[in-house]
Amino acid sequence: MDNKQFGKVFGGVFGAALVVFGTANAGAYAVDEWVFPSAEYGDYTYIGTTDVSNMAVADAKSLFLSQASAVRESSELHVTYLDVTAKYPLKDVEISLDETLERAQSGAQNDFVFDLSESTTRSFLKKQFTDVPFTEADIANIHQQLETALEGGQSVTRVNISSDSLEMQSTEVAQSSFSSSINSIGADELIDALDGTVIGPNESFAFLPMLEELTLLEATDAELTEIASAIYGAVLRTNFFIEQRSIGEQVPKNVPIGEEAAINRTLGVDFAFSNPNTSSFTLNVYMENDVLTAAIHGQPFVHTYYISAANDKEVEPRLIKQYSAFVSSGKKVREEGRDGKRIEVVRSILEGDKEVRVEPVSSDFYPPVHRIEVYPLTVPEAPATDADGEPVPQPGDEGFIDENDNGIHDPAEQSAEDGTTAGDGEGTATGSDESTDGSSETGDSSAQDSETDTDTENENEDGENDPSTDKEPVYDKAGEKVDE
Repeated sequence: MDNKQFGKVFGGVFGAALVVFGTANAGAYAVDEWVFPSAEYGDYTYIGTTDVSNMAVADAKSLFLSQASAVRESSELHVTYLDVTAKYPLKDVEISLDETLERAQSGAQNDFVFDLSESTTRSFLKKQFTDVPFTEADIANIHQQLETALEGGQSVTRVNISSDSLEMQSTEVAQSSFSSSINSIGADELIDALDGTVIGPNESFAFLPMLEELTLLEATDAELTEIASAIYGAVLRTNFFIEQRSIGEQVPKNVPIGEEAAINRTLGVDFAFSNPNTSSFTLNVYMENDVLTAAIHGQPFVHTYYISAANDKEVEPRLIKQYSAFVSSGKKVREEGRDGKRIEVVRSILEGDKEVRVEPVSSDFYPPVHRIEVYPLTVPEAPATDADGEPVPQPGDEGFIDENDNGIHDPAEQSAEDGTTAGDGEGTATGSDESTDGSSETGDSSAQDSETDTDTENENEDGENDPSTDKEPVYDKAGEKVDE
């Protein structure tokens, strides 16, 4: 075979090979593009929080395979049952990527599909929510609820598993009781109306609106306060929120210390609380053998609530002195007074026998009633006394002598010269007049002048009867003879 012929044969074989190769590749391309196109997500497509827009499914799978471990480690699942929240262990949780990618829709927000172990869920519930009687049906429903919640692909997922759909039996979770003085028909009607009240999930209860339904209610505010206080005492032993609560002016007679919830219809003083849980509770109120009881029934709490008075101090009243013109002497007690009280109430939260925490509940202050004593406006003067310390008679008293009609007792004094009673002689009268006309500061000097004048007259009379006296002697005011 010559070279020319060989070249023709080689060219023909090479051309045929090119045709066959091109046809095969074109066919594969046509199959991939027109018959079996490759899967690819469209615009605005998310799986969890990851943007997979315009990304092939295979590429998205590779991306999530590399991120699965990090997603599991950074994610948290918080499970709440009534009053306790616990973290679910996600280390054993698997993400079903094939099912996740298959369910994903282009142009939409898509969720992950998680594969939880039901045995892990059962162990978790038993460990974290001790003594809560979950049934098998409850566990299965909770398990499905947790898987659904995780599909959002959030870094932190929160799930509340307490609901009215749980099959566990309702039980008494709190109670308060005390001896009561309720004796009216209206109060009994209110107790019957309150008994069986259902407090739904996240619902509130107010006391006064309940009274509006009983239009002919005949009960005192004191009786209503006892009923509201019984309910308040029961609510304190749950995780319910107190929305409104007040106390009266003085310590109640029957209600336990720190558990009063006063009701005053005139002033609009009410009592209200709310149920923060996602399951319902029933309020029961009843009277039995003069004991008023309020109880709450529902799904059992994990914690136990214990109420106590951390600080209970007596507050002594003050003494208030008042003065009045209507009190002439001594004192008059207008108000006896009453001790007050200051009470600090706390709630201890126990899990089994272990104290989890202690939280303040209220600080109640009942003010004292101060003692009031009323006294005269002026203090009476002490009675006047003489030189011997004996009281001087006053007008109207026995032994009062007033020769001068000046309202002042004239003491019976003996004259040193003639033994006459003071007031009998002319000199005494003159001295008395001088003393009366003069001021208190000059009284002693006037009396002295009176005595001097009296002595001078007596000596003059003696001089006139004495024939040996040639002329009248001269005396000074002190009674001394003056030499001429």
